[in-house]
Amino acid sequence: MRHRKIHSKLSMMSAHRKATLRNMVRSLIRHQKIETIHRRAKEVSRLTERLITISKDNSVLARRKAYSVLCDRDLVAKLFNEIAPLFKNRTSGYTRIIPLGFRRGDGASMAILELTEKTVVAKLPKKSKAKAKEVESKEAAKKAAAAKAEGTGETHAKEEHHKEPKAKTISKSKPSLEDEKRTERVKVEDKKIGDKKKFMSNLRGFFHRKTDM
Repeated sequence: MRHRKIHSKLSMMSAHRKATLRNMVRSLIRHQKIETIHRRAKEVSRLTERLITISKDNSVLARRKAYSVLCDRDLVAKLFNEIAPLFKNRTSGYTRIIPLGFRRGDGASMAILELTEKTVVAKLPKKSKAKAKEVESKEAAKKAAAAKAEGTGETHAKEEHHKEPKAKTISKSKPSLEDEKRTERVKVEDKKIGDKKKFMSNLRGFFHRKTDM
């Protein structure tokens, strides 16, 4: 007979429904908080509360019952060693459902399912980026100073070897008109002398060839 078997089918086949509920209970025990549809949250809360009541009796039979649902030894150990001691003084109300509103798209009512008692995880303070940069710059400066102290002689010798001679800067002043005229005259005279030399050399070669003939 179907006595005290109150559960919604969640529009799923029995195997699919059991697998989804099992996975959601696992994630709730692992993370102590999940976000899901309101109807699923109700079914998961029923199953988790049943497991927590079983975990209060720390026996082999209770562990086997919990393992038949969770199918994970680590989660069973966490349930019995960490979560069960939190609810020693409670007889019910191990979970709470917090409504979140309707989901955009299909309009499903969402909710947060969490444990009423949680294990506090101490978080280490995060280092700011400015402090990290300061530490890195100090370390780089120390390394550079040590490298300089070790190889000062070698670095000086290499620097002197690789130094290039600097070009001397000569101050140039603009020439006057008379200087420009003189330079032009000298250029013209040099051209005339060069033309004459070439002409005489050509004549000599010409006469020399005729005499050979």
